[in-house]
Amino acid sequence: MEKRIQELDVLRVLAMFFVITYHFGCEYAAAGLPFINLFCTTSNYDFGNIAVTIFIALSGGLLYKRYGVIGCEERYPTQPGITIDVPKNTNKFEQIKTFYVKRAKAIYPPFWILSLYIPLSMIRHFLADGNPFFMGSPFKLLLTVIGFDGYARLFGVDTYAFCGDWFVGAIVMLYLLYPLLAKCYRKAPIVTLVTLAILYVSQFLFPIKYDELFSALPITLIFKFCMGFALIENLDRLRNRRVAIAAGAIFLAITIVTIPGSRHMDYAGTVAAFALFAVVFYIAPHLLRHKAVKLPIQKLAALSYCVFLVQHVGIVWAQAAFIKIFAKMHWDFTQWNVLALFACTLVIIVLVAWILKLVSDKLVQKR
Repeated sequence: MEKRIQELDVLRVLAMFFVITYHFGCEYAAAGLPFINLFCTTSNYDFGNIAVTIFIALSGGLLYKRYGVIGCEERYPTQPGITIDVPKNTNKFEQIKTFYVKRAKAIYPPFWILSLYIPLSMIRHFLADGNPFFMGSPFKLLLTVIGFDGYARLFGVDTYAFCGDWFVGAIVMLYLLYPLLAKCYRKAPIVTLVTLAILYVSQFLFPIKYDELFSALPITLIFKFCMGFALIENLDRLRNRRVAIAAGAIFLAITIVTIPGSRHMDYAGTVAAFALFAVVFYIAPHLLRHKAVKLPIQKLAALSYCVFLVQHVGIVWAQAAFIKIFAKMHWDFTQWNVLALFACTLVIIVLVAWILKLVSDKLVQKR
């Protein structure tokens, strides 16, 4: 059994935290409520971009570490003895089938559990106005079943999306492409990454209104996903102090110094994310020496996907509850009590994610 790389758990938890701070800041700013701009936005990038970039890269890297090129016995020609996580005596079709079944079991059960809210909403609309299909064509429900409702909505399609934003559809697409991408990278890693980098940069030639839309484009996602392959192969180099110092300097420069024309440009967030990846990976072993840090990191890392699913809905619903409570008690919102509300929201999200994962795991085990 392979040894777990616990430093990557630290990065996973950090990505979870950043996506929550970003969406919390966005929702409270949109509601006209005061908030402290802590790990939310900078003049060059948003921390939501960093969160998605790190999570996508981790997803790609960990898949490559576990499966390599599906259909090959050895995953790394430079590391003999490490084999793919499927029986050697199966054919390529069976290996690919096993891979997709495992990915589906990891992605869909918690997503479908949360999506049960949709038929409940349909019943409510049916009782109210006689039309259960409140978002139009019932065929749009197929987008929910396959996890692409949030992703499609990002591109202007009205869907029945409830949770996960666009991330679920993005990760499903990348998992579907993984066998092909891993094969290309294994045969020609430099050519693959350079080609994807050129395609990624070429997208800046076209006007795109929203940074979030650019971050969700297939080429953007594939580039970051495959960069995860390279990162996982070069983890030993990231344990170098000089690399960490250089990466830290890059991260601080991008965070503090305003780059002309960088707003709504995904590249600043991407560079900052990979720089931060290197810094945190180097620092993580020192943090994990302490049991008070190590144990929570292990527990929270296991909830990462479920946190991504519930965080945005949790923030919105908690905010609505807080506004009603403050109005009833005649309290004013200040930066400091909003910071306390952030802590409460964080606890609520983690608790709901834990319950969701617990129920999902039980259902998968029974199945």
